[in-house]
Amino acid sequence: MSSYTVRVTFLKDGSGYTPYTLPLIQDIEDPEPSMKETEIDGTRGDGTIVIPGGKKSQTIKINGLLYDDDYDFVSISTAMAAMRTALTTDTGTLTLEYYASGAWHTVWTFTVRRLSEINFPPSLRVDSQKYEVSFKVLTY
Repeated sequence: MSSYTVRVTFLKDGSGYTPYTLPLIQDIEDPEPSMKETEIDGTRGDGTIVIPGGKKSQTIKINGLLYDDDYDFVSISTAMAAMRTALTTDTGTLTLEYYASGAWHTVWTFTVRRLSEINFPPSLRVDSQKYEVSFKVLTY
């Protein structure tokens, strides 16, 4: 088995912005494509009517860790502020990549928007701080 590194970057739409790489990702809930269909059961028989719909909206959830090996409350708090600033609620591009054989390889790229706050569970922030961020997929 080869070793590899995974990274997720967020790039706010528009020129002049620097991509933000989410630190120490622990878990990614990948979007699962599915259809949004309506099923109507018959009242007298065994059949149903299926009305095809478009694609179902998808959410990407990412859990990770902000870490500082110097046990510095200020550094963790600064990293939290930087994350809040970089992961705006503006439309952007979210990309999942892995590093293998000397190059980065893209797994998926979606146009997304963050609709909810970044969740930072209660912590003393002395060496680490967990985070959870969700993005709604706008286009695939």
